Amino acid sequence: MANTIAKHDPKSGRSEIIATELGYLWSNLLQRGVVDTHRTIGFCAIGDDEGSNTLAANLALFLGSKGKRIALVEASLREKALAGIFQATPSPGLAEALAGTASLRDALRMQVAPGVDLVPAGESTDPYWSFTGERFRTLVKEVLADRDLCLVDVPGLNRAPEASLVVRTLDAVILVVEANRHHKDVVQRNVTYLRSLGTPVLGAVVNDLVHEIPTVVQKLM
Repeated sequence: MANTIAKHDPKSGRSEIIATELGYLWSNLLQRGVVDTHRTIGFCAIGDDEGSNTLAANLALFLGSKGKRIALVEASLREKALAGIFQATPSPGLAEALAGTASLRDALRMQVAPGVDLVPAGESTDPYWSFTGERFRTLVKEVLADRDLCLVDVPGLNRAPEASLVVRTLDAVILVVEANRHHKDVVQRNVTYLRSLGTPVLGAVVNDLVHEIPTVVQKLM
């Protein structure tokens, strides 16, 4: 799912599989208190290009299609992607709202998909400094005023020092790990690090997990 944004197509087997997996993810999140006690959920990866942004986007699309009001916030100011994915104007965005040069209303892209409002990253010359202070926390509260959930694309843990500032602001976080990319010890160390920040870790999602098809099955396809 790392590079795929789900689009509803009843004739597409891949679309059906993604929707099913998102349904399982949402069910697990509900059991862990999402909506009741956790309304700001971060999706973060250890490095770059592990699919945390597209997982957040896919879940936003899935929930929006089910009647939920979702705010999708791109807090990864160094690796921007969501404006392009949703074909939205890239700025002003979160960076400008944090700097005070734009209002949250200016930064919001309303209804980029059914039920989904987007705050793209915008343009920042100092991503770390953007998240110091309480401005990000205030903005998150504002977007939740008339929405069910705020899903946040968190900067890569090993790439951006501001990742810890973002995570501490959220109600909960999910670690997204690309299959066969990191050694088990690296993943465990990052889970421990996330927990040390004081924000509940709801679990981990393994991205791009490939299952080999046995030869006998391939012959039948």
